[in-house]
Amino acid sequence: MKSLKEDFSLMSSLLIPVAVAINFTGFTIAKMLNVPLFLDSIGTVFISLLAGPWVGSVAAIITSIVTGGLAPENLAFIPVGILIAVVMGTLTRFKMKNYVVKIVVCTLILTIVSISSSTLITILMYGGITPNATGVLTSFFVKQGISLKVAATLSNFISEIGDKVITVVIAMLIVKSMSDRYLIKFKYGENYIHGTK
Repeated sequence: MKSLKEDFSLMSSLLIPVAVAINFTGFTIAKMLNVPLFLDSIGTVFISLLAGPWVGSVAAIITSIVTGGLAPENLAFIPVGILIAVVMGTLTRFKMKNYVVKIVVCTLILTIVSISSSTLITILMYGGITPNATGVLTSFFVKQGISLKVAATLSNFISEIGDKVITVVIAMLIVKSMSDRYLIKFKYGENYIHGTK
């Protein structure tokens, strides 16, 4: 319980609306461009890196509720957002000396987790085809004679790999651009202090 209270420090709590705003901005850009990307977890990854999995989970849940007003299917993917926060919040505890290595490791693990969970939800809740650009991609594969489950997995793989590379890189760049004086105020901020990478 004490650890949970430490996670939700004043600074971490104040950063939640910022993370949600970053997520919403990414979501809006992806929606406007109608591309098979999500871009709605940049803020979740960012805040999870600094404040841990629980704070990241809160940001992910709020984001899904907010974006659910424009895309109701997002509500079904709340578990994916929570998993992203838990994975990134857990990975941030490991001090990796090189940012490039950290980006590669985080992207790889996050992509595997996201593909597994989002494909399962897509098949169980939407029969394999979601009402978004990823669903269009799935429909295209089905028309090529690929089975629905394989098509859903393939389209999720294509969407998730691109999405998570962009998400992790942007989130890491945001963290890297922050001053040491600000980073030290977060539970895991010292992991990113310049000179201790």
